[in-house]
Amino acid sequence: MLWSAETVSQFGFEVATVVIPLFAVKTLNATPAQVGFLVTCEFLGFLLLGLPAGAWIDRRRGERVLVFSSLGRTAVFGVVAALALAGNLTMPALYALMFAGSLCTVFLGISYQSVLPRIVDRQLLPGANSRVEFTLSLAEITGPAIAGFLLALATSSYVLGAAAVCFGIATVLLSRIRVTGAAAAPPARNTTLVRDVRDGIRYVLRVPMFRVMAIRSSTYNFCNIATTTMFLLLLASVLRLPSAYIGIIFSGAGAGATLGALSAVRLSRRFGVGPTVLGACVLAGLASIPLPFARSGGWLIVAGIGYGIASGCIVVSNILQLSVRQALCAPGMQARLSATMRFLVWGVIPLGASVAGLVANVIGVRQTLALAVAGELVSIVPLYFSPLRRVVEMPTEPESGPEPAPEPPPEGAAADGARPEARQLSD
Repeated sequence: MLWSAETVSQFGFEVATVVIPLFAVKTLNATPAQVGFLVTCEFLGFLLLGLPAGAWIDRRRGERVLVFSSLGRTAVFGVVAALALAGNLTMPALYALMFAGSLCTVFLGISYQSVLPRIVDRQLLPGANSRVEFTLSLAEITGPAIAGFLLALATSSYVLGAAAVCFGIATVLLSRIRVTGAAAAPPARNTTLVRDVRDGIRYVLRVPMFRVMAIRSSTYNFCNIATTTMFLLLLASVLRLPSAYIGIIFSGAGAGATLGALSAVRLSRRFGVGPTVLGACVLAGLASIPLPFARSGGWLIVAGIGYGIASGCIVVSNILQLSVRQALCAPGMQARLSATMRFLVWGVIPLGASVAGLVANVIGVRQTLALAVAGELVSIVPLYFSPLRRVVEMPTEPESGPEPAPEPPPEGAAADGARPEARQLSD
């Protein structure tokens, strides 16, 4: 049920990811800076609430938070669709609604990550993550393509309504999830919320593996959100491609992600976990090099293929890094580790989107895209000098938390983990 809900939710997310920026550019005549700020609003919740949300969710039943946060996101996109249909959707309103949606996404993502380890054994985490990635990748293949096709047949208002319907279906599916036994009840705590937040930060900074992952992913996400935003603007505003073509190109990312999800575990067994992560990150950076050169004709095809390859490689990296993080996570730290990592690696996304939009207004979309791709390549350096590079097999023992846990681990519990909804972003 959890995988089905995530697949439907991801399908709606992929549709909205394509339609909303295109609506802003083609209907509201948004500038690159405005589009950058719009993307900032979509992720601002992680910067503002990422840390306390994890500590708060650790004290509650994650499956309930899942339902209510998904319901909130359904309502937000329902309002977006209604305003667009009435012709009253403006850029300020879109900023506010996307920010509200980002708050729901924060609680949705972190609670999902705290529920998954309660229903999956530690040794099965890589396979479970691969299954999650595969099902979500199917949505990434079909979502943008169908969005582009629907935009050719109907207005963007109706397509946004379809995304809201997907979120509603996902909410119904999530409401049917039941976590039973010792893993169902959240552990009792005698600490304050501030103390829990502080412990999560200390835990990430103390464990070298987590610290390096945070540095690499933060740098990559800062640059990659700029890459994704500028690539879409390049296709829509500079090359002026039809929406259907843009949907097909972004569907290539889903195809690459599917291949990555299917091959991650097999590659890690053949080459080792750490070497596979490093190799995937290097190949993703190299595959993104053609993006700034995209023009009509052959270069556009090469850029589209490169975008798909990069997507697949990042999915491989995400699955394995996430599995290592889950395997090393101490009992009782699930949501706090997830929240701290998301704050560090997703909190930079609003900054990257805003900076990219402002820079593009000055030097141009194509030039900003080139700088972003170069930054992605630089972000690989911390991994080369990290302990992760030397990890051959999945760890079997967790790292202790910042202090001895006051409560025993719930039976069958593992660590946190699930990837972000946007395929390109690193966990």
